[in-house]
Amino acid sequence: MSASKVSPTSRELFDQFLRSNHRRRTAERFAILECISNVQGHFSAEELGEIMKGKGYPVSTATVYATLELLMECGLVVRQRFSDKGNLYERVSTSAITHHHLICTVCGKIKEIRDQTTSELIESRAYIGFTPSYYSLNIYGICASCSRKRKRNKSQGKK
Repeated sequence: MSASKVSPTSRELFDQFLRSNHRRRTAERFAILECISNVQGHFSAEELGEIMKGKGYPVSTATVYATLELLMECGLVVRQRFSDKGNLYERVSTSAITHHHLICTVCGKIKEIRDQTTSELIESRAYIGFTPSYYSLNIYGICASCSRKRKRNKSQGKK
């Protein structure tokens, strides 16, 4: 396979983005990107900062937030907003774009689901004067665990 057909890595994409937008290419920004590539699922900026500190790479909260903004502009990270959990972030991948979220309104647990029919329906839509970059579908309700607890408490006469 020729080199021109190999897709660029996240690091290369971020480096190219920073260069083309005349942004500083700092070790901290690339360390944050590296850390994100090892995180599974959703994470907050604060959690990311703690992971960085735990790995012996202390970065300021402001640097984490600023880098997350750049990574969103670059298309490597998406921001999700789950009710009272605030902003959570997620690495962009094929699975990140094609899954939806079930969010428990009692305990706050987030479960990722894949529903190809819903994804195909959303992706088949054309929007006049608008080009979507990604979408997020959040379904709020009560998870099985919380539902069982409610039933158990109700049968025991508790509220």
